[in-house]
Amino acid sequence: MIPKRGFFQPLEITGQIGWLWWGIALMAGLITWSELEFKLEIVVLVYILVVLMLGVILVVRRRIYIAGPRLFLAHVLSSEYEEISLLTLENWQLNGHVLSFTRAGRERKYWLSKNITQQIKEYTETHDGRNHN
Repeated sequence: MIPKRGFFQPLEITGQIGWLWWGIALMAGLITWSELEFKLEIVVLVYILVVLMLGVILVVRRRIYIAGPRLFLAHVLSSEYEEISLLTLENWQLNGHVLSFTRAGRERKYWLSKNITQQIKEYTETHDGRNHN
């Protein structure tokens, strides 16, 4: 199998609250812009662009690489990878784009990009012979 790369987002309460605050900040900028009747006010447009760039950075900074049954979780500004092997994990599940498993006594859930979920499904169909869904 060809190694692929994509993006992931941890699905924990602090991450969800952070994304809700990001949405609130974006909506506040859009509401302010609409109250100004969509005039080209530089301050409001710069604010909206900064919030949008922050959202892009939050997604792009969490990268995942997959090679066979091994997943490598990385962050853009860090040279360290967290390696997760699907062969050594017990009771892992892939429901849609959400990979969930227990590791070191802690429940973990990650939202994975489409190409990574397809790679995991292909691997389980061809090599594993068991359905983890």
